[in-house]
Amino acid sequence: MILLEAGEWAAEVRPEAGGSIAALRYRGVDVLRPMPAGSLDPLQASCFPLVPYCNRIASGRFEWEAEEVQLPPNFLPERHSLHGLSWQREWAVESQVDAKCVLVDDYDGTGAWPWAYHAQQRVRLGPKGCAITLVLINRSSDPMPAGLGLHPYFRRSPEASVRFGADHVLLVSAETLPTGVTAPASHFGEFASGHTLPFETVDHCFVQWQGLAEISDELGTIRLTADGAPHLHLYAPADGSALCLEPVSHTPDALNRAPEEMIVLPPGCAASMTLWISAN
Repeated sequence: MILLEAGEWAAEVRPEAGGSIAALRYRGVDVLRPMPAGSLDPLQASCFPLVPYCNRIASGRFEWEAEEVQLPPNFLPERHSLHGLSWQREWAVESQVDAKCVLVDDYDGTGAWPWAYHAQQRVRLGPKGCAITLVLINRSSDPMPAGLGLHPYFRRSPEASVRFGADHVLLVSAETLPTGVTAPASHFGEFASGHTLPFETVDHCFVQWQGLAEISDELGTIRLTADGAPHLHLYAPADGSALCLEPVSHTPDALNRAPEEMIVLPPGCAASMTLWISAN
């Protein structure tokens, strides 16, 4: 466990659990849902990285440059490949000081994903909050399709109101894959002006969000901004167990349905994104 502190902010980081953040607190109050003690499951974490792609790839299959890639299912019983590779790998600690740390994951390209890459995650605390920067470098000899995202689990109460703006939302099938049908961004609530979460499950990507979101509840207001992530995936299950606002660089199953959304990284080149979280 890595402990970070800066002023009224504190964080816990678990490199061995997929490079996860295990807690983020402001003035002793949870901003992100804390990870259970002893857990190594990133899906129980406060936040984990999405790299080298985000969300689902239908049946784990896609074609790139006339070559077929087949990824194994990694979230059984789903048949799709989910959230990339690095969230299920142990990260190494490159550096650590009181208020920041740098984690790295080096993938050699010998698995089903045929491109080698170097991923770096920088977690920094300061007087205004927490910044998480994710960097992806193509270490293979061929151009690589790339995606980056972060999967934070914010605290959730019945009174929570969520506010953000976006162009539209992608509707999905029973398997949570885009159907090709879109709806106005207000489809699940007037989030542009602030709205409580609906009673139904929302697991949808909001396209071209404005880069700023807020969560307000009885404990205060949480703000998040992001750079390098033009889309926002909202996951809020009907049982009230989670609230995720995930900044991502591409929409679900983009490798099949919208390959132009993927970042194409030439050999040796890098892409990055940053998420800032503040609270009062």
